[in-house]
Amino acid sequence: MRIDLNVRLLIGILLVFSFPPVLYAQESGEKSNMRKAEQYLASHFDSLSSAGSDYKREAINRKIKDKFRSLLDHEASFVYPFDSLSNAGILKSPDEKVKIYNWNVPYEAGYHVFHCFIQYRKADSLMSFELEDASGKIDEPETKILDKDHWYAALYYDIIPKEGRRGKTYYTLLGYDPNDYMTNRKVIDVLYFDENNQPVFGAEIFKNQRNMSRRIVFEYAEFATMTLQYDEDKDMIVYDHLSPSKPRYEGQYEFYGPDFSYDGLRFEDGIWNTYFDLDIRLNEINLNE
Repeated sequence: MRIDLNVRLLIGILLVFSFPPVLYAQESGEKSNMRKAEQYLASHFDSLSSAGSDYKREAINRKIKDKFRSLLDHEASFVYPFDSLSNAGILKSPDEKVKIYNWNVPYEAGYHVFHCFIQYRKADSLMSFELEDASGKIDEPETKILDKDHWYAALYYDIIPKEGRRGKTYYTLLGYDPNDYMTNRKVIDVLYFDENNQPVFGAEIFKNQRNMSRRIVFEYAEFATMTLQYDEDKDMIVYDHLSPSKPRYEGQYEFYGPDFSYDGLRFEDGIWNTYFDLDIRLNEINLNE
């Protein structure tokens, strides 16, 4: 039986336009699932912030972690922004390879426990990792290389990818730790992925004059405010220099705060070099002075 040419064209047009609604329905379904998960998480984060006891906070936090565990192996979660989760820090690296979800649980005794999931996009797959806060067990954190089960925790608020030596990408992380009733901390850490695509924290790429360290930890008084930020225009990490309020309080960090001078780090030849006494009012800093 012969089919008229016009009929063939009509059939072709119908076939072409029959596929997009199916694809659109799948995309809408994934987005809808992510939106429902976001609403669930937002509600539980709100409950977490208003919980009246450590027991309730831990119960709510278990539900939050279970939800993240069920979500983060799905490709749609890497793309979905989760914008309404105001009580959690969610960062994506500028190179679109790393996404971080982190938050803290405060306890009545004044300390905090941090929780974090990391997604790592490879060329052919998406990997997810859950980190374990081991901060209280880590002595001299500036010297340690750590893994996902031994994490020196912080609430990350910036991620800065830099190409290091031998082609390795380092993700420098800026973080905040509301430590206890006496002091706060800020942290500059570095994340990279080893030959088995496992996350590693800490690398000897921070140079302060002749000394090298694997991360930098600042500790200062509870009611002080410290600036620590990456300035894209200057291509530097710029931060307040901390000093004790009186010389006799040297080493007692509950008396430390900004002294109205600024230092900075610039990534050069695979390491972060420290520069002191910066005039941050200048868009271009003369580092040779």
